[in-house]
Amino acid sequence: MNFPTLQITGSGQPFIWLHGMLGSVESDSVYSMVDFNRVSEIASVIRYDACGKSVTGDYSWDGMTDELLHLVNHYKFEPKILGGTSMGSGTAIHFAVRYPERVKALILVTPPPAWEKRKIVKALYNKIASKADHSGNPEFMRKLISMNPDVPDFFEQENPGTWERLLEFRLGFEQQYYPQIYRGGAASDLPAPEEIEKIKIPTLIAAFPDDLNHPLEIAQTLNNLITGSEIVIISNYADYRKFQEKVNNLVGSTFSDNKS
Repeated sequence: MNFPTLQITGSGQPFIWLHGMLGSVESDSVYSMVDFNRVSEIASVIRYDACGKSVTGDYSWDGMTDELLHLVNHYKFEPKILGGTSMGSGTAIHFAVRYPERVKALILVTPPPAWEKRKIVKALYNKIASKADHSGNPEFMRKLISMNPDVPDFFEQENPGTWERLLEFRLGFEQQYYPQIYRGGAASDLPAPEEIEKIKIPTLIAAFPDDLNHPLEIAQTLNNLITGSEIVIISNYADYRKFQEKVNNLVGSTFSDNKS
């Protein structure tokens, strides 16, 4: 199996981060709700592009869970904390459900629509994939991606130009990558609630109060399902900074407990 190129910063036990849909290592370096520089002071931060950005990759959450399994087995990344945003958080949850003994903690940022709420998303993603596959017109994806800036206003205000830089990365994939990743999203959903209830590890969940693409209700449901989890609703830059403290506290305490 061909493994994606890893970007590793810091040293110590592994914190593996999984990017969101249309994301990449490069785009997450421009905008992320987790400050990787801070985490790398206490852990080895490991990031990679899902399926190596391949136009033939399996971008379903099950498929990317398999990819993660092969990767951690190959590099012997044990024990570990998994974190991810949107699509990446979906993969992290699948991995924690399938291999509970191999995950020490979870950080789930803006979990994606799931269950009943995912039915509409699946239909929409299939339509987008079909359109992207047959249009041969890059302008279609530009218009679509431009409609969903994702970067919250408070982050853009503190870091002007973030959205424009992020847009460049999201428009920089090969044309056939777009239908492939949307088909993967259309084929995906979170595990059943009764499976997620079996997760028994420290879990930090972050959500925005008014993000239609990542409903707060899903984050709250995960918080209710995962015993001992904590949810953080981020409304402004002060909340974002406080979230970084919680991330570092979770990473530090989890790996400290593992040594004892």
